[in-house]
Amino acid sequence: MTPKFLKIFLSTLFSIALWVFVSFSYEYTTTIKVPVKFINLREGNTVLSQSSKDVSLTVKGQGWILTQISSVSETYFQISAKKRAGIQTANVSESLSENSWINPSVQVISFSPATIDYTVEKIRYKSVPIFLDAKIAIKNGFGLVSDIVLNPDSIRIFGPQSLINAVESVKTVSENFENIDDNFSTQIELKPLSYIGYNYEATNIEFSVQKIADKTFKNVPVKIINSPELRSLELFPSTVDFTLRGGLENLGIMTSDSISVTVDFNDAYSDSLGGLIPKIAIPSFTSLINVNPKTLKYIIKQN
Repeated sequence: MTPKFLKIFLSTLFSIALWVFVSFSYEYTTTIKVPVKFINLREGNTVLSQSSKDVSLTVKGQGWILTQISSVSETYFQISAKKRAGIQTANVSESLSENSWINPSVQVISFSPATIDYTVEKIRYKSVPIFLDAKIAIKNGFGLVSDIVLNPDSIRIFGPQSLINAVESVKTVSENFENIDDNFSTQIELKPLSYIGYNYEATNIEFSVQKIADKTFKNVPVKIINSPELRSLELFPSTVDFTLRGGLENLGIMTSDSISVTVDFNDAYSDSLGGLIPKIAIPSFTSLINVNPKTLKYIIKQN
């Protein structure tokens, strides 16, 4: 950078800085909108409702000061509840002194609304279940092999007693989970309720997904239940073959010993077709595709 160019650059920079300084020294009028925050609530009380959640202030002051006020992100218009309960009315002009962020050199020209009606009630606590509001689409060829678990599955809520009484559950925000082909876990936020707080803001959803396959179990013995002391039942055949459909990994470790196949002796007394249908207690998240034979011949023997 040549000395001549540097001199021009510094001169331009100084001119811009001087212009900004002079401009921000002038007085301006602007309107700012800030949310209302109630202070001096008696312990155990909370705000149930309020006629306005924001206050609009038209203020006049030097540009520097107005810029400083506008740049503060966590600005609230504080209103003192004066530790009172029930239906109340706050005068906004009387609350100006509660807000130290309003610089004394700034003139408040007008504000809206002039008053805010609000109600203060006692806080009540309650535990309610969480309801999952989600659409879950499993990829073709895969299937759900576990329960859909929320952790936590309930939360403690708190708020005005008249509102808490009507809340039976809390929903998650609506979500769509698509094309799932593996074990799934993610955090999902809870849908907020006005004037009600939660001890958690989110819950975790978990479930397992596996590739779907079929597995055939052969020559599984049929057990006879509810046999009387003086009689017995003889089955023809005494074993069955059946096919289960479920998660590939789950079926891979499953044996016929873990699956119960039974017939009830009492069903033989009411049978009019000459055959008993075996009952197969299949594991969760599997489906029975085929049984062979579907019915079993039998004879009742006297012991």
